[in-house]
Amino acid sequence: MKITIENHDGRLRLRWIYQGKRLQMSCGVNDDPTGRAVAKQKAAQIELDIQAGYFDPTLLKYKPRTRGKTATEITAPELFQKYIQHLIKEKGLTTRSISGRYNPLFRQLEKSLNIPAFKVTEFAAGNFLALLLERASSRTAKDRLWLLQGAWNWAKGKYHISESNPWENHLKRIKPSESKRIKPFTANEIQLILNAFKGDRYYSHYYPLVKFLFGVACRFGEAAGLRWRNVADDFSHIIFCETISRGTHRNTTKTGKFRTVVISPNISAMLKLHSEKPHKPDDLVFSSPQGNPLDDHNFNRRA
Repeated sequence: MKITIENHDGRLRLRWIYQGKRLQMSCGVNDDPTGRAVAKQKAAQIELDIQAGYFDPTLLKYKPRTRGKTATEITAPELFQKYIQHLIKEKGLTTRSISGRYNPLFRQLEKSLNIPAFKVTEFAAGNFLALLLERASSRTAKDRLWLLQGAWNWAKGKYHISESNPWENHLKRIKPSESKRIKPFTANEIQLILNAFKGDRYYSHYYPLVKFLFGVACRFGEAAGLRWRNVADDFSHIIFCETISRGTHRNTTKTGKFRTVVISPNISAMLKLHSEKPHKPDDLVFSSPQGNPLDDHNFNRRA
């Protein structure tokens, strides 16, 4: 196996064949005596790695570590920011999710782990985890480690990130603290709540929503995002396929899957009565008195 050094527009590059595949790599140097010496050194390193079984097929090991627009080396916060952009594109992250879950972690990385991403070792990751646990519960810390593990897995083969993930072992060491058991409402309490909504001069508008939430196994955002076109004509079942959170619409459920729910005769009768108000197929089943999408935060705080 022979690595060829070529002049390409005044710059040097290497070309060779590895396992039947043609590979090439820019050396990042000009075609001059100094550049030729650098290119020969790179070629010798690649040949030695191939013979010894340590060849890196991503070629990152042999590329110069550069900054800027086409950087091959970035900091830990920059890596996480690129991961966020990837998730926005691939999974359609909402503004609320970014500001509430991802941005706080990005700011913590900027403050406490602003080093080249490839230098984040398991030891450095452990120190960062210790800082997280000082400021947050074990549950929150574990959630943030999941995000960091995902970011580093995504970045493998890029930005000089190695195969071993520095966050992986730390996830196994966090034991979530036991949360307080929440008791469900009794039948009597449910009726008291429904009566209070039904008879309230300000909040009676939300009575159908509250009755629906008590009678159907769904998240608040799924109820808020339900449209009349997703309610069966005979009111026997409904389809959850979108959500509204903090008043912001999202074209999917939290799990990303549509689901059909058969509803009880009691809820069916309530929806039938509720449907007698003028509406269009694309209208929301439950909305504010002004017809706006529901904001779960405002509803919980006020109603």
